[in-house]
Amino acid sequence: MSIRTLLPPALSTPPAAPPGAPSSGWGVRRAARLVFPEPSALAADPVHAARLHRYLSDLLAPYGLAPAEPDATGQSYGEMAEALIGAVVPAGEQVDLLVLAHSVPDLTPGRATACRLGHVCPGGPLSFAVTDQGGTAASTALRLLAAYADSAGLRRALLLVVEQDRLPYDPGVPVALPAASRGVALLFGDPLPGERPLRIDPAAATATAAATAARSGTDPWWELAGLVADR
Repeated sequence: MSIRTLLPPALSTPPAAPPGAPSSGWGVRRAARLVFPEPSALAADPVHAARLHRYLSDLLAPYGLAPAEPDATGQSYGEMAEALIGAVVPAGEQVDLLVLAHSVPDLTPGRATACRLGHVCPGGPLSFAVTDQGGTAASTALRLLAAYADSAGLRRALLLVVEQDRLPYDPGVPVALPAASRGVALLFGDPLPGERPLRIDPAAATATAAATAARSGTDPWWELAGLVADR
């Protein structure tokens, strides 16, 4: 069996700017950052907790590991992302592309969260997730977002970076978890009158991915959101 990953052409050979491609003013128009100190409402659902425990038990058993007993803690990235969407997308606006990035597993591994967010987010955007890349997931997501914007004219793009501070099992090796469950939303697009979007070079972000990977959770993106808010 072979698996192919189809990427926008801008990731390899930059094409000539097509009609509708982002203008030179394209960048981060708005940003939001939220802390989620309380567990997800779904974490308190005993039916979901039992299903998650059984699912993790099956996955971990071949490695001699076992999940922690259900304790009504953890975060649903769908719930976190919905709160971020409501905080960053202005009323009456729509989004063309939504990219979700995280490294710590979700409380709801059986849910196609990015697809669900495509229905929740205004505009019904194309949506997908980037994960299983450690701390570089958000940097990869940014490159993909910019490539889709350049090659397909998806000007109004939303990057969501979410992480929870809990792992529902002992992985058997030391791992660094975020100190808190936090989320960051960056809304990209062409500027409206009075706006000064923050320009981000995806190539530069990729070059610093190693440094990003060494930092905890959403830290670099949290700081970036603060820069946007201060403009």
